[in-house]
Amino acid sequence: MVPDAPEPGSHDRSTPSGGLEESSLAIFEAMLAARDAEANGEGGRAALDGFYRTLMNGTLLLPVPPEHGDEAKSALAAAVNDDEEVEVSVLLAADADGRATSVCFASVAALSAWSPRGTASLPLPARIAIGNMAAAGVPAIMDPAGPIPYRFEPEELTALAGGVLPGTQEPLAPPTATRSIRLRLAGPHAIALEPALRDALRPTDVEAAWLVESESDGSRHLMLGLLGGEGASAVVDVPDGTDVVWLEEPLLASVRAVSDPFYRRGRG
Repeated sequence: MVPDAPEPGSHDRSTPSGGLEESSLAIFEAMLAARDAEANGEGGRAALDGFYRTLMNGTLLLPVPPEHGDEAKSALAAAVNDDEEVEVSVLLAADADGRATSVCFASVAALSAWSPRGTASLPLPARIAIGNMAAAGVPAIMDPAGPIPYRFEPEELTALAGGVLPGTQEPLAPPTATRSIRLRLAGPHAIALEPALRDALRPTDVEAAWLVESESDGSRHLMLGLLGGEGASAVVDVPDGTDVVWLEEPLLASVRAVSDPFYRRGRG
């Protein structure tokens, strides 16, 4: 696969304005990387896998018959909220040999380059768009008029719809591990640490700090939780085995439910 070079004007990288535009740029850059890697004969598989993963985390535009637009949008809303699949009536095109093929687009610019403005289309999470194209059982072409056309074979779509990297048995997304953390009030030993920690935090941008005890997988640790804005930093001395974490939701809410902060900026 060596896609064609980008066509001037078919993709405007200078006007990002939301989720679709951010997805379009990410997919475009992943496609460039895959094309260049294959052309150079270096890292082609890794770059292609990167394109697949970027694509499946993005948004695609499917052209739809105008009379199906409202029904498709209602079905899409239910699918996104309930994490279920949805069937969308999509328009088919013909490839160079006259065979039926699905078409999809990574950007409004790519759609406009292929068809007149005003063509009915539906922005879909890629997992839903790919699932619908896989169900059609025919090839698909993304951005047939550029900037970088890409042809998906039916088996390629089937693999992606099944959450697998095409040509391998590897999952698109690595398995995620979850763990539960139990929080409780820290013991008296923690109180003795508070004065020195307050002194260390005063010259920093840390807004608040908590000392609690955390338990995970049967192991208990003292946890120093820090709250601060973007770019905040701090250097503190804590006993060995103490976890120091920047607090974000939902952990922040859990810590607040257990204990009051021992330090607040401006109150020290």
